[in-house]
Amino acid sequence: MKECSTTTVIGTAILCICMTLLTISFVELLIRRDAEHEAALMRDTLLNTGALIAQEIQRNLSYGVVVTETLHALLESNDYDVHEFDKWGEQLTSIGSGVGSVQLAPDGIVSHIYPLKGNEGAIGHNLLKDKHRDDGALLAIQSRELTFLGPLKLIQNGKYAVIARKPVFRIEHGEEKFWGFTIALLLVDDVLPARVCQLDQQGLYIKLEGYNPDSETASVLFTSEKWHGGNDVAMRIEVPNGEWVLHLAHDPIDNKYYMLSRIVTIFFSVFFSAYVFVQQCLMSAKQDEISYLNKRLTTLSLKDELTGVGNRRAGMMALEKRVQESQAANKSLSVLMLDLDLFKQVNDNYGHPAGDSLLRHSALCLKKAVPLCDTVFRIGGDEFIMHFPEMTLTQCTDVAERIVDFVKNMPCEYDGKELPMSFSIGIAEYRSDESIESLLRRVDDKLYEAKKAGRNTVKF
Repeated sequence: MKECSTTTVIGTAILCICMTLLTISFVELLIRRDAEHEAALMRDTLLNTGALIAQEIQRNLSYGVVVTETLHALLESNDYDVHEFDKWGEQLTSIGSGVGSVQLAPDGIVSHIYPLKGNEGAIGHNLLKDKHRDDGALLAIQSRELTFLGPLKLIQNGKYAVIARKPVFRIEHGEEKFWGFTIALLLVDDVLPARVCQLDQQGLYIKLEGYNPDSETASVLFTSEKWHGGNDVAMRIEVPNGEWVLHLAHDPIDNKYYMLSRIVTIFFSVFFSAYVFVQQCLMSAKQDEISYLNKRLTTLSLKDELTGVGNRRAGMMALEKRVQESQAANKSLSVLMLDLDLFKQVNDNYGHPAGDSLLRHSALCLKKAVPLCDTVFRIGGDEFIMHFPEMTLTQCTDVAERIVDFVKNMPCEYDGKELPMSFSIGIAEYRSDESIESLLRRVDDKLYEAKKAGRNTVKF
């Protein structure tokens, strides 16, 4: 019994010793492997952190893209009339996008800024003649693409900002000409993620180099206070018409804390992976929201705000599609252009609100007079255009006469008074292989004949 007890004690002791040795050996093996792969592990951590920072930077920059594209769409939809620029600027800078200000630079000269207060110094700045800005401006024009530049020191207040600059081209007399730039300014502090200021506490440091073709040296947007190179990794961040470089580095690894570093790293990796997942979900939802807003803005850019019918841009896009369909199927296509008679006199005699009421009433009459036609577009102040696929000139003439008769029985009343209302109408049928410009010119000529013939008539 005593022998058995001794044997049991010895066996248990040996087992405990073996288990202890095995555990120590296993831990020592982990430490050794951890020591051998610590640099690679830290490199992976830097790449993961850098990827997240890069994604957040690209997301912040995407607001500049949305704002400049939206400003371009508003210009086109308003036929490059900028009298409502302050209204646009207020809306674009109030959506929490991080955009500090928006600008318009017709012919490369900054002439409109919102908000203007604090930015007055930039008014009149010629981007194409300033030797510190011209390379970036010319690059945008030559590439015909939106370009991000930065950091640049703003001449109006000395602050550093990233500039989203989109070249705008306009069709004039059938030729595409450079109109100017739509510009969004994002302060550097708004572009960088908030996490950047917390990286020093984790022993991680970054240096972010921007893109500025007007500078011979790399433009540095941000450098950590304790930045040191030598063991850093570099990541490239694609931005419109350029490339930024993100450098990440870490503190020297202290061998005394291998075990603690391993435990912290495991915990941090789990936390970090969960955080990345959450951020990716939020980013995906944000991208869906941005996509929805872009579609919404596109829809609004094709609609005439006053009358509710399609605007000129929508009308030209629809006409181009109708012409393609007519060519492909070898079918008829007629275009009807209408102009309100004596519209200026209505504005002069009754006021612009009366003129607006008359325009709304006219659009309603056109839709009701031809209920099967959904192609009514307002292409000018008092001009409308309608497309009639698979309809000959004779058939379209009958429709025009029907519109004239319908309008006679649908007077427009405003403030207790009946406003004079009639249409001069021109009609033209599409000819095979004819350009859209030629078709519009012929129908416009017919409209002119109708007005010259005394108005309230149809010419074809």
